[in-house]
Amino acid sequence: MMTLRKLSFSMHRSCRVWAVLLLWVLTLAGCGMFDRPPAHSVGHSHKHISAKDGTHLRYQEPDRYTWQYPELVIKALKLEEGMKVADVGSGTGYFTFRLAEAVGFSGKVYAVDIDAEMKASIDKQAVEKQMENIRSILAMEHDPLIPEKVDLIFSVNAYHHIKDRANYFRNAARYLKPGGRVAIIDFRKGAFKHYTELKVLLEEFKAAGYALDKTHGMLPRQNFLVFSLAKK
Repeated sequence: MMTLRKLSFSMHRSCRVWAVLLLWVLTLAGCGMFDRPPAHSVGHSHKHISAKDGTHLRYQEPDRYTWQYPELVIKALKLEEGMKVADVGSGTGYFTFRLAEAVGFSGKVYAVDIDAEMKASIDKQAVEKQMENIRSILAMEHDPLIPEKVDLIFSVNAYHHIKDRANYFRNAARYLKPGGRVAIIDFRKGAFKHYTELKVLLEEFKAAGYALDKTHGMLPRQNFLVFSLAKK
């Protein structure tokens, strides 16, 4: 039988182990390991996910729903049956599949990403969900490589990592149909360590040749802006 002295020593050692583990967790939290944005990749690398071990679906989980409000976003976009949409920085497809449902079988959604793992994830999910109106595109950092003109270029939580953004969207204008729009959702200052200041975003789109059509204020952490090409 274990003596009281041995029992006391064992309990003391266990407490020290738990204390060390707790300190490790708190340290990681302080370093920001648990403060991560949804996965996406347009010229950057803070996706923290892998298609190999299944963590590529981490940001499909319900906790994002509490601040992303995907149904409200889709409703605000006013998509119609048969429209074509490019989801730039689609990542694991959080919005890709919702967009595909909104445009219907006669529409098309291009899931655009520069990361081959994200493309593979989209392809796999599209097959599993039998979503034939989704096509993944392995893009370049400076060009989304959309194969045809679309009604909407849509980008969520990726704008802040696009390089030379004014030129990127100036060049992307050639992928828009007449009357086409660009919708940008990106973190506000103070909401996350990666963000784009509203003033900067507006200035860059003006420089790229766009005019602001609509500002939506329903998202607690992000700016949600819709642009169209400025009239000449």
